[in-house]
Amino acid sequence: MPQHLVWFRSDLRTLDNPALFAASQQGQVTGLFLLTPEQWRVHGISDYKIAFMLRSIDVASQHLAKLGIETQIVLGSDFGDAPSQVLAAAKSINATKVFWNDEVAIDEQRRDTRVTSALADAGIAVERHQGFTSLPPGSVRKPDGSPYSVFTPFKKRWFAHCIDRGIHCLPRPEPQGSPVAGALTPAVVDGVSKSFGEDRWPSGEANALTTLQEFAAEKIRDYESERDLPNLQGTSQLSPHLAAGTISANQCLEAAYQHNDHRLFGGNPGADTWISELVWREFYNHILAEHPRLAMGHAYKKETDALPWNLSKEQLQRWQQGETGFPFVDAGMRQLNATGWMHNRLRMVTAQFLAKHLFLDWRLGESYFMARLVDGDFAANNGGWQWSASTGTDAVPYFRIFNPIRQAERFDPNGDFVRRMVPELAGADKKQVLEPWKYGGVDGYPAPMIDLSTARDQTLAVWKLARS
Repeated sequence: MPQHLVWFRSDLRTLDNPALFAASQQGQVTGLFLLTPEQWRVHGISDYKIAFMLRSIDVASQHLAKLGIETQIVLGSDFGDAPSQVLAAAKSINATKVFWNDEVAIDEQRRDTRVTSALADAGIAVERHQGFTSLPPGSVRKPDGSPYSVFTPFKKRWFAHCIDRGIHCLPRPEPQGSPVAGALTPAVVDGVSKSFGEDRWPSGEANALTTLQEFAAEKIRDYESERDLPNLQGTSQLSPHLAAGTISANQCLEAAYQHNDHRLFGGNPGADTWISELVWREFYNHILAEHPRLAMGHAYKKETDALPWNLSKEQLQRWQQGETGFPFVDAGMRQLNATGWMHNRLRMVTAQFLAKHLFLDWRLGESYFMARLVDGDFAANNGGWQWSASTGTDAVPYFRIFNPIRQAERFDPNGDFVRRMVPELAGADKKQVLEPWKYGGVDGYPAPMIDLSTARDQTLAVWKLARS
């Protein structure tokens, strides 16, 4: 029987894994997990995400072992090692073919090109699949064949494709023999203990499936009304699993479809809204695939690369530490620093504060988020930051600037979330927790670092001058 190697990357699951399923249909499978800690550091991946991935690899290895699939866990350094290490793993089992699911960003694409070349030189074939998004990047296009740059028309065409194709999730492969011993990642990799964040972020495929099932059964119908309220557990908490690939976009869509009267849209408002958020994830990955320069620090709107950004290190540091003097902003940043995650509404508020009120380069915020987030996904993070900074695909012009006080009034009106995340304000009343400086201030909590109105006017003036 032919021997095949399946190289796992951002697809740490056995269900709905196209590369794994295809390989199992064609021969005997061995799994490969290649650890590249130096590359993770180059990409600014957080300790939370690294530990989450290591634990998820362990779970995936154990699941494969129950199917009789042996695994190799190889500790390398960066993508430069990948050709020799994948080739060595393939040769060690006399593999005739190596399977993997493609990744979107340019460094990963270049790595795969080099690995393909090295395998071809050794007479080993490659079979590439797609499993990070529901629809392959490049498959959703305008009637004239050009890519979409605006979300709403992309979403309409995406729905049309999905309805035509249907949503299908692949089963686990059939066992290929008796259970075997599963491999384990090292306890510590590049100074990161794989137990870091374990209590807060249960990892692995089984936890992902449980989280999805509970959300779809209990919370999805209220998602539209509760998703913007950070003091409630109104979101799915699946973003770390989607980023690591312990669950697939199709699995999420299928669950939503089943709980939405078998519709992708036009059903329950909560399910409709959550499906729309999954399409945003699709959109940003498709945009990244069409514009690789986004992974090289460039803005989507090329002309905005020349904006004269503020360079204040002191202001950046205060934003990073959650000491801006604006409680809703500070609560979001402290949640990120303490937990490795930030509520999506706060991601928009804190990003707009940095890029619009402080007029600091959005790339500074983008990299800070990636270095802290357990769910760091380049396409989604980059897309969100460029949306907030008005340098990306969003059709709304540069003059949209969130007011953090008004945002707090709408989404944390009693200040419960702020009090929980900002201990200095734990005893503040409803009015003081919104604008403490107006009510005598609070000992230990900083005064506002800027005047919102003045900062807004200054930002708009710079944008108008740049556009002229």
